[in-house]
Amino acid sequence: MIYPQHIAIIADGNRTWAKEQWLAPMDGHFAWAKNTIDLFKHVFTTTETKVVTGRFLSTENLQKRSEAELDFIFSIYKTIGNDLDEFLAEHHINFKRIGNPIGIPDDFKAFLDNKQKNFSFPDSEKYAVFALNYGGRDEIVRGINRILEEKKQITTISEEELSKHMDLGTLPPVEMVIRTKGDEAQRTSGFMSRWIGYAELYFSPKTYPDFTSTDLDESLKRFDSIANKRNYWQ
Repeated sequence: MIYPQHIAIIADGNRTWAKEQWLAPMDGHFAWAKNTIDLFKHVFTTTETKVVTGRFLSTENLQKRSEAELDFIFSIYKTIGNDLDEFLAEHHINFKRIGNPIGIPDDFKAFLDNKQKNFSFPDSEKYAVFALNYGGRDEIVRGINRILEEKKQITTISEEELSKHMDLGTLPPVEMVIRTKGDEAQRTSGFMSRWIGYAELYFSPKTYPDFTSTDLDESLKRFDSIANKRNYWQ
């Protein structure tokens, strides 16, 4: 079976799921946390995929959510990180955060930075990537600004140089994007704009808390069925 080397998941529908269950929005975030742990473990233990990126908080989310809800979400992220620690260490999986640090609380930023430092394995190509306060266009702008800070006089920028200065760095481009709640949102919403140009798109009608490892396997079967037909130049 041919697996995508990099899967990006747009985890959509947590609040919708909670509403459908007659639960509070916070319960949707709890369900999201549990499912994230299950899906990440499933990918790294049963497939040959090396990188999984989850879009868990967009720049738009950060602007629209109330302070109380954001505080709750950040506490959930800490729970996810702590619950994954043993698994990441056992399987030598690197942790990486992408997104704009501006707007993220200092204590939470420090928590993520420490985790990225503690779970860094030079001998491993596997990465669990969390996209927080992330926007695809914002990442490109920040990447260009990093280059301008390093090189005061510059006339051209190569694709390779731009990539190295962006959040994802030298990790492989995304080969498959999965978006849940797909019947309502069959789009990428600017997610990882630099990295998904040739990615296969898979839209599931299920909300993220209901998207199981079985559903993930179905998306991988679809990728496998068309992998030999993928033509990057047409």
